[in-house]
Amino acid sequence: IPDLNDPEIARAEASLVETLDDAARQSYERARTFQETYPPDSIPTEITLTQFLSIQEKGVSAWEFEPDLQHTSCFVECRTEIAFYDSECCVQTNLPLPKQQEVYYWECKMYEKPPTTTVAIGLATKPFPLFRLPVAYFSDSGSKYYNSPFNGKPYGPQFHQGDVVGVGYRPRTGTVFFTRNGKKLDDAFTGMKMNLFPTVGANGPCSVHVNFGQIGFVFIEANVKKWGLAPTMGTLAPPPAYGSERGSILLESSSRGRPSEDVPRSQYSHVDNGIMTGIPPEAGLDISLSDITVPPPSYSSVDRYYERHSFMSENSETYLLAGDQSDSRRNSFESSSRDQQRNA
Repeated sequence: IPDLNDPEIARAEASLVETLDDAARQSYERARTFQETYPPDSIPTEITLTQFLSIQEKGVSAWEFEPDLQHTSCFVECRTEIAFYDSECCVQTNLPLPKQQEVYYWECKMYEKPPTTTVAIGLATKPFPLFRLPVAYFSDSGSKYYNSPFNGKPYGPQFHQGDVVGVGYRPRTGTVFFTRNGKKLDDAFTGMKMNLFPTVGANGPCSVHVNFGQIGFVFIEANVKKWGLAPTMGTLAPPPAYGSERGSILLESSSRGRPSEDVPRSQYSHVDNGIMTGIPPEAGLDISLSDITVPPPSYSSVDRYYERHSFMSENSETYLLAGDQSDSRRNSFESSSRDQQRNA
């Protein structure tokens, strides 16, 4: 969008706006209002530490297109596969182009493109009116547009379904160039030293697949010089999975100072009335029968116990109930029983 503070540009734009139909004029006025409300760099767009670590972990997979959920004219699948529908709109990536290398490069393949649809491949700042098309190379006329919806300049050949269009950016000079089917075109723009986001737009139904370097480029020089946005694979290991007990720092620190680490477990186990007590095992340790100091009774001994007690006589049961009495009473009971047998 041009700077209307320049009187000459303002007069030229005003005369051109009058030639637009109602829909195009409303779209232009919306874009002008958006620019006044959200000027370039009105929001922070530098790569944050969190985003930098994400790039280190994921590599080139950290870049993905983020559609505006309020508009249903664009749909993104698998991060980089874009489907456009009936109205004019564009979509930008979540991260800007880096600035460390000499050149950064990415490509778009026209997977499905009807002849009546215009596709714009290029770059834009944030925030950007997503109902407009970006600074780009246009498919219908091969023209390039920069900050003007009216004054496109001839640039390269048209591109159609099956063609691959690439975008190159030199951060040091702010130069943007394009390629078509692996052949480099002339430099399109210079002096663009702001934070730029890969942007794809269209005014009708089409499908565009974007390659940030996750696979080989059609432009051979970009492969040889490794101009992709980031390495294919990340160089930073992901954080450990949650729920893992083995090797956990938290578990190791929580067990420090416990007496079970200094004294063998066998010294704490004892038997009281047939019940074994002791310190429970630590978390994460396997328990086997060898850890039990006193083995439990066998099943055969338990069966014999219940069998013997189920066939006892009344005198035997009486004897068991009186088992807690003194020895003298038991002796008198036994002597009286012997006297009765002799008298009989």
